[in-house]
Amino acid sequence: MKEDDHKKEVSYAEFIISPDPDMAGLPHSLNSKEPENIVWHMETMKIDSFHEAFEWIMSGPYNELGYLYTGYKTTNWMLAHILVYERIRLNTISDPRFLVHTNYDFTSEGILYKVWVTLLPTGGEQEAAPEPLP
Repeated sequence: MKEDDHKKEVSYAEFIISPDPDMAGLPHSLNSKEPENIVWHMETMKIDSFHEAFEWIMSGPYNELGYLYTGYKTTNWMLAHILVYERIRLNTISDPRFLVHTNYDFTSEGILYKVWVTLLPTGGEQEAAPEPLP
């Protein structure tokens, strides 16, 4: 086996403390541009479990995303995870209404997770009215 076979590109990073945004070697977001017209909601809720995250997301942000605001920011990865999972799940069990997008930024508090949606055009043209019976 060649020595070069052991060299692999790292596609993840794990932090025990909040990362310094200027730190060299941090992974970069693949989706570096969000649309400028996003109306963001900044979440301040702190949670400690997936159960709490699910209860919090389903009691508000899940229903509000796409209607009251189009984007959701949080520093809690569990909240972002549940929101993305449930929005994509809805797209698979019914007619999709929104495309779900994600991104992240490194801040002095840690990673800021971003979730936003874009409205899908309605499928097809309206159906024609049925012919009246003679």
